[in-house]
Amino acid sequence: MKKIIFLIILIINFHCFSQIDGEKDDFKFVASKKFVELKLPDSLEVIPNKNLIADFNGDLKPDLATLVKNKENSKIGVLIVNHSNDKMFVFGAGKEIDNMTDLNWIEIFRIIPKGEIVAPELVDEETGDLLGPDKSQNFKLIGNGIYMSVTETHGGGIIFWNGKEYQWYHIE
Repeated sequence: MKKIIFLIILIINFHCFSQIDGEKDDFKFVASKKFVELKLPDSLEVIPNKNLIADFNGDLKPDLATLVKNKENSKIGVLIVNHSNDKMFVFGAGKEIDNMTDLNWIEIFRIIPKGEIVAPELVDEETGDLLGPDKSQNFKLIGNGIYMSVTETHGGGIIFWNGKEYQWYHIE
């Protein structure tokens, strides 16, 4: 049986992006027929009320990010769909990202504003202690980023477009 199309997600959580963290965007979300007809792979199901609409790849067109569950192994992940070319990217849900295949720890799932500077966390290889952000790898976000973390520790990660592909930075 064919599974949920993104139209359901868009109808349930439809909104314009008139503001993201207090800043006005230059465009509003308009669902195109092409984007709405995109079908979710049969192995994935959308987790309700866990989706974001923003310009993740910096092309000034709204993209979709949502938490998904792999029906075959029950692992949680993030699915990103770029509106401009309908390409789907899956992180977790059985696919490895930063030595993880299950992102079931995500409690906070939100947008990071375009233009913000992000950096991965430095970790002492011998002790495992956190040493702070690695400023030598600072990156100014081309599009909006996706921040994921756990409520108690605020540890987690960021997925962002680096101009060629989506990248993951571990953060604390």
